[in-house]
Parts: sequence; C-alpha cells; structure tokens
Amino acid sequence: MTITGFTPLNTQNCILNESRVDLWQFSLQHELNVSYQLLSVDEKARGDRFYFSRHRRRFTTARTALRIILGRYLNTAPERLEFTYSSHGKPAVINSQKLQFNISHTGDLALLAIGKGHPLGVDVEHYSARPYEGIAKTLFSVQEFEEFKKVPTKLKPAVFFHVWAQKEAFIKACGLGLSYPTKEFTVPTTMPTKQLVKDPLHKITWQLRSFMPGVACSGALCYHPTIRELRHGLLQLQPNFILRY
Repeated sequence: MTITGFTPLNTQNCILNESRVDLWQFSLQHELNVSYQLLSVDEKARGDRFYFSRHRRRFTTARTALRIILGRYLNTAPERLEFTYSSHGKPAVINSQKLQFNISHTGDLALLAIGKGHPLGVDVEHYSARPYEGIAKTLFSVQEFEEFKKVPTKLKPAVFFHVWAQKEAFIKACGLGLSYPTKEFTVPTTMPTKQLVKDPLHKITWQLRSFMPGVACSGALCYHPTIRELRHGLLQLQPNFILRY
C-alpha cells in the first residue's frame, strides 16, 4: 500500500529527477540466493562478522537490495557498483551521476530513499521499550522535551520514536550522523507531519516528512525544499528473487 501523500512507484520507472525523491520499502526477512554473486568481497566479509544469523541476513539482504535498486537507476549491473564512504560513514556510489541515497532499517523492515543532486536522509524505527524521558532529556531540544513530558504515558512510545526518526533523518541528510548536536534543532512532536525545519549548524532549511510505514513503526524523510514529488514503492524480495533488466 502506498504511503499517503506519495505517488505509486514501481521498478519500471526508476528515473532520477532533481525535483523528486523515491522511497523504496522492502523486507529483510529472507536471505537472497543472488546475494553471493552481487556483493563485494568486503560486503561478504562484513556480513560474516555478525555473530547472530538474523543480523547477518539483514545486512546481506539490505546490501543486495541496495545494489539491485541503485543498479536500475544507474542502468548498471548491481555487482559493478563501487561505494565510497564519507568521514562520518555515509555511503555514495563512485561516478554516480549526482545520485543521492540513504538507507535505514529496523528489524526486518528497510527503507531506501533515492534522489538526484540534493542530499537526503531517511530513518525508520519500531516502537520498543526505552527509558524515554531520560533519553529525551539528553537528545531532544528544550521545546521537544517540554512537549514530550506532557504526552500521556501510553502515547510516549509513539511520540518518542516519531521525534527520533525525524531527528535521525535530519542528521543523516546533513551527513554528520550523531556528531550533529541533536538538541540544537527542533522537529514536530505531533504526527504525521510535513514541515520545514531550520538547520542552525549550516544555516539552511530542510523539509521533513513523517509517516508510518508499518504497525507500531515511525518513518521520516528529510530532503531539500525544492523537491516537488515523493514516490513510494514496495519491493517484494523472496529467496529465489530473479534479477531482470
């Protein structure tokens, strides 16, 4: 089902556009038979370092899906893509025609955002038990924390992860990750939302869009304000997934 406010997307219209961001959603539940032939030696080694099999499966399936989808946009065989990483760990494809992308996953649910020319960030969070107020006091802005304290106890998980998904998407778009002082900017605590948010560190403004990609789950997308269209597609991944171009 397409997220409200997004245009439907499928694998036949993977075309980069500077005024559009595409959001792909897929499951990491299955190991893919094509992973071995598509992943690099380094990616296979990284996968093998995971102690638990479910973590290894999620990593290898996410990287395989990433290669498959990006390969479609770039009209390049997935196994031929080469990645480079910023000092803060944000990946990019070498010689990629202004391609911008960001990936996030929580449990077996993954989201991949793709655009052209402008940085972007995406995050997804499943609700889970946390010392909500303690974390919020440390990482939320003063305004966010004051609003969060007023939230009824039964709604705190939803509001907490709604705020945190937006903040994660924001700092990922900035390319700084958790080195960005998260108390220095404020995102909406009501949901779902679409709102301009100021970046005090870089003196620019970002567009933040929040949504629920699943049950008990918060997602957020951060992108340039000139973006005019958001598209959402579901990629069905089964163990015997066949790559077709």
